[in-house]
Amino acid sequence: MPQSLKHRWLQFAKINILPQAERIWECLETLYNEDNRYYHNLEHIADCLRKLDKWPTEVPQKSAVELAIWFHDVIYDSKRADNEEYSAALTTNLLRGHPLETDACALILATRHKETEGMPAEEVLCDIDLSILGAMSEEKYMAYAKKIRLEYSWVPEDKYREARARVLENFLKRKDLYQTAYAKGRWGEQARINIKKEREKLLNGETI
Repeated sequence: MPQSLKHRWLQFAKINILPQAERIWECLETLYNEDNRYYHNLEHIADCLRKLDKWPTEVPQKSAVELAIWFHDVIYDSKRADNEEYSAALTTNLLRGHPLETDACALILATRHKETEGMPAEEVLCDIDLSILGAMSEEKYMAYAKKIRLEYSWVPEDKYREARARVLENFLKRKDLYQTAYAKGRWGEQARINIKKEREKLLNGETI
């Protein structure tokens, strides 16, 4: 996968005239391969890119969306709450002055998953980012849940169960988990099923 991803990055960089493409790839590869990455790694980026490629309607600001996919989790520390800000800052540092920089940074910040309604490009990106919640097999979803637990291995089990269950409950309280019509139809119902099952396991003390 890394070689195919590298090829895609270099092609994307060439088409969009991004500077220092090889150096930036080395940065991406190094950061996404950090030891603490179990879910927020290059596999997640590859999955997001595949879903971007398969998106059935025209994607607004598609090049900026793809650039944001590459960088949206480039800085990730489960002990911090400002990873998106730092990811956007690194994007600016590496691509300062490039025509895609400002839009990509705004998109990266949107993956904080707060308010994106009425922002078409942000809606697509955020739906892609959360698409794993709608995984069609319980095995795939629980593999994701286990990886998230590993990224928070520093949190005691009881504290993790309580905090994770609260996060999942907040997802369930949303009128819609996804913003776009495609994502709602493709993943919406299954995501609720998956989230409820994980939450029940957490509350029942079952192993994730």
